Amino acid sequence: MRGSLTVVLLSVLVLAGCGGSKGDDQAQKQLTVPAYGPFPAMTVPVAQGTPEECRAEADAFSRAAEAFLRPYPSDADNYRVLARVQFSAFQAHRCEMSILRQAVARRLTPKQVREVLRFFGFMGETAQTLLPAPQY
Repeated sequence: MRGSLTVVLLSVLVLAGCGGSKGDDQAQKQLTVPAYGPFPAMTVPVAQGTPEECRAEADAFSRAAEAFLRPYPSDADNYRVLARVQFSAFQAHRCEMSILRQAVARRLTPKQVREVLRFFGFMGETAQTLLPAPQY
């Protein structure tokens, strides 16, 4: 229960930072994060993030992905939820996928990336961009 509470609190803090810029005259887009288990669906505003925000979110995602692979008795589901929240924040900030690819490549082997992506269905087609390029 304590781990779930931590995830919820971290989720709120991370997503609270996804607000739009002040004075933006364009209609603000939104991203809906679907419900997962006891966690309700959330809608977050979409606004361009700074390079620092994008790198921080990519690093947090890669740390959660790495922790997800820890052997039992790790709290893998909490790390999956954290990765999902970080990925949503990364998308909401319109970050370049190359930033996420680099963060993941620094922390995980190609085999580990494939293993993580098997369980991270929340990434959809985007997951393919994190896979290492095929060798010719």
